[in-house]
Amino acid sequence: MDEWDIARLDRSHQREEFGCGKNPLDEFIRSLLSQYEKRKLGRTYVAVLPGERRVVGYYTLTTSSVPFQNVPPGLSKKLPKHPIPVVLLGRLAVDQTVQGRGLGEVLLMDALARCLELSEEMGIFAVEVLAFDIEAKRFYQKYGFVPLVDNALHLFLPMKTIEGLVF
Repeated sequence: MDEWDIARLDRSHQREEFGCGKNPLDEFIRSLLSQYEKRKLGRTYVAVLPGERRVVGYYTLTTSSVPFQNVPPGLSKKLPKHPIPVVLLGRLAVDQTVQGRGLGEVLLMDALARCLELSEEMGIFAVEVLAFDIEAKRFYQKYGFVPLVDNALHLFLPMKTIEGLVF
């Protein structure tokens, strides 16, 4: 099993060669990410091999909310009928050079642990994700993410479930 260093993106990280095979995710980290960081629209965490600076995986977190009517009926019973506060896992991608080595799971667990820590300081009911495609949807569902009612690729994972996954 590989070891990865995961840290908040900084200027020393090399991201120009990143390629996960999905153009919008590649384009984001190569060209758009700096503007998102500068404008505080999201925070990106990157994975590198120890002692290296080349990014081989990343994820982005930002704040969001899910309309009450999009929450599945079984989960909405005791919730107020207004937008539900969540953290949006905006993107998660792994470079093709290291795919199949478990980095996607490592990045997801790191993101969920950060979200759980944040939930101790502020109101967060769940982590939300809009899966890139059906393959990504299956990946998230392995960890308990459930579809929201508005879109089959729109998923979320309640903090109660995350508590069991991360700790």
